Amino acid sequence: MLSAVGKWLIQGAVLCCVFSPALAQSTPPQDKIQFHQHNTPDPALPVHRPAAKGLNEQVLHQLLLQLQDKTASGYQQVHSLLLYKSGALVLEQYQKGNNDFINFEQGVKLVKGQQDFVWTADKPHYVASVTKAVTATLTGIALKQTGLTVDATLAQLLPQDAVIKADPLKASISMHQLLSMQAGFVWDEWAGQDLVKLWQQQNFVDYLLQQPNTGPGKSWAYNSALPNLVLKLLQQQLQQPLQPWAKKQLFDKLGFTNYRWDTQPDGVPEGSARLWLTPRDMLKLGMLYLQQGQWQGEQLLPDGWVQQMTSPHAKSPAGDYGYYFWLRQQDGVSYYTAEGDGGQYIAVFPTLDMVLVLTQGNYLQWALYKTQADRIIQQLILSSKVSPDQDRS
Repeated sequence: MLSAVGKWLIQGAVLCCVFSPALAQSTPPQDKIQFHQHNTPDPALPVHRPAAKGLNEQVLHQLLLQLQDKTASGYQQVHSLLLYKSGALVLEQYQKGNNDFINFEQGVKLVKGQQDFVWTADKPHYVASVTKAVTATLTGIALKQTGLTVDATLAQLLPQDAVIKADPLKASISMHQLLSMQAGFVWDEWAGQDLVKLWQQQNFVDYLLQQPNTGPGKSWAYNSALPNLVLKLLQQQLQQPLQPWAKKQLFDKLGFTNYRWDTQPDGVPEGSARLWLTPRDMLKLGMLYLQQGQWQGEQLLPDGWVQQMTSPHAKSPAGDYGYYFWLRQQDGVSYYTAEGDGGQYIAVFPTLDMVLVLTQGNYLQWALYKTQADRIIQQLILSSKVSPDQDRS
């Protein structure tokens, strides 16, 4: 008979035979890990391995394995993950998932799409409220071209509007207060029905201006009608249709060729949502912010505008707020984000010289997509802090 020790050795050998292949698959040699799934070159996005930019590839590999876990304990509906670090695209991953969307006109309701949709680099993704950050970005360009400042008020910008003429309180609302969600309108689209009611209107601006106002600058309230008002004001001040102007001033310069931008009922571009961008184009926006508005040697945004957009202008229940950007901190690292429903993120980490793009399909599930984004960001920060063991060449 075999001794107890002998039996233990045999059982151990059998277990090794059973589990070694799985372990080998989960921890492949570092040179076999696929950090890039898309091979179409883009001069604006040179590709390097993460280790070449000082990131720990073992930490990133573990994150990629976790993203592939679709069980209840794993990540749900993560469609893409891109990471830019110190001048290079170091991570680009796409996965299958849903292509659900939100129907605004019929009650801001989730509409189920294909549930096994193959997300790839060339498919524009709905970015939801990331659109607000694009609105803030365009505002900086338009203010410079028109000679206006963020101190301009509705009395100056809408002098002929009947409501503005009759209400000094609303007339005193400034562009700064519109951009920082401090316009003073009584509004609740998170727990109330204000967003649903907005989309039942044919004129968003008229509807917004008719709402009660407790005084601009006194409090913060998330209000998706405000960016729509901002774009209406910009179009009037520029005296030209905003979509072709935005294409010429920003989208073309960044190389956007595959996007969709829907409009408000009156034809002005939607300032709060209903924009579709490819993840690579989202990344280029993040790079533009990281580079303080410079792009390939050209200053696309006015000097200081990125700093102004991403400085704290208000405190909210969900965190500090800039001009349609959220200001965050995790593990001692400060960063700012453009965030959209369902889990759409452009996150910029100035001290790490890094930009993250994340797309998800978890619409109307704030707790889920926010938790997942925080977990991913935590891993990326860890990767930047833990020295890589492998060669950086």
